[in-house]
Amino acid sequence: MERSDVVVIGGGISGLLCAIWSAQRGRKVRVLSYGQGALTVAGGVIDLYGYEPDGSEVENPLAAIAKLKAPHPYALVGVDTVKAAVESFIALTTEAGYPYVGDGERNLQIPTAIGTFKPSGMAPQCLDGKVFDEAEHIIVMGFKLLKDFFPELIANGCRTYFAGSKSVGERMVELSFEQGRGYRDVSALDVARELSKPGMIDKVVAQLKGSLEPNTVLIFPPVLGERADYRYWQELQDKLGCKVVETSSMPPSVTGLRLDRLLRDYARQLQVDIIDKAHVTGAQVEDGTCLYVTTQNYGRVLHYAADNFVLATGGVFGGGLIAKMGRMIEPIFNLELDVPEDQSNWSYQHLFAGKAQPFASYGVAVNEKLQPLTKEGAVAVSNVRVVGRSLAGYDFCFEKSGNGVAVATAYAASQQV
Repeated sequence: MERSDVVVIGGGISGLLCAIWSAQRGRKVRVLSYGQGALTVAGGVIDLYGYEPDGSEVENPLAAIAKLKAPHPYALVGVDTVKAAVESFIALTTEAGYPYVGDGERNLQIPTAIGTFKPSGMAPQCLDGKVFDEAEHIIVMGFKLLKDFFPELIANGCRTYFAGSKSVGERMVELSFEQGRGYRDVSALDVARELSKPGMIDKVVAQLKGSLEPNTVLIFPPVLGERADYRYWQELQDKLGCKVVETSSMPPSVTGLRLDRLLRDYARQLQVDIIDKAHVTGAQVEDGTCLYVTTQNYGRVLHYAADNFVLATGGVFGGGLIAKMGRMIEPIFNLELDVPEDQSNWSYQHLFAGKAQPFASYGVAVNEKLQPLTKEGAVAVSNVRVVGRSLAGYDFCFEKSGNGVAVATAYAASQQV
């Protein structure tokens, strides 16, 4: 039987970060990952806290977080832990050569692929919307054949957002993609890989050089390289003599993929053992302590023992929680969640109701140590910590706090295991 100090179940952002920070404290860590985490379909930015329950936008995330009450995960771990997690995340990305910006005391404004700006706590430098502060002209760049990116839509959104204070236009760039019968649509990842080839940035520059006015900002889709570095972003700015900003994106998310690869590479440098396609199907719990978890793939059953376990399997979307008629459970530790038996009370009639949806806050109830609780409030398994989207008490979509809670709870758990 394989044994570690810590076994992390789940290879998304919360699982990988918890593994990294645990390994930095000298722990022998193993990650059991099954499928892709949400990073590869999300934007790669860290939303800390964007909107209050009444829908008003948050300017200072840490100040707003300090006012939250349990069972919100931020309230359980405390604002000081959230601040420490922010600082640790910035330090990690800086050491890895892809520094994020943000300090938790001011929300950044991140341009999106639908022409809006979203408040976010931390983001790669290439997504930081502060470059628009001094801009007089904005040009939205599109690529011929690229799906799910519409320069006209983004340009119209910018005109509305900046209320006519800046001129806004659109341009198209053409790259030579192989085409033929049955050739699939071109995604942002395809363009990113194309632009990573020698000489391709120069081809883009050649189509734009000499036609840009001073104080121009170019809005690009997230295509300036698929790796977590700023090489192509900086090269393009240097050769064009203007600022460039990427948008957050539709799936597949290049910016999310960059962060996923950064975290995996960083974890492996710390000797974290990442086992992919490890489907955890259950756990052996005796006297309130988990002895080992079980994986099962293609008829092969393996057991992984540890002193401590971290549950980072996500919510309903990722299979970390299972919804049944009038019930919701966490399947690995067989935890029964506290939800209404009448499912008509799980949601409001309209999806975009202008307030948090009840179902979005369903998850595993935990104490301040992030230990899972029974419906009666007792600790269910003493050597398990729950992090990320598996937790109860918040609507990450409405309040824009998903990756922020993942980072904060991963850090909190790593200090205890």
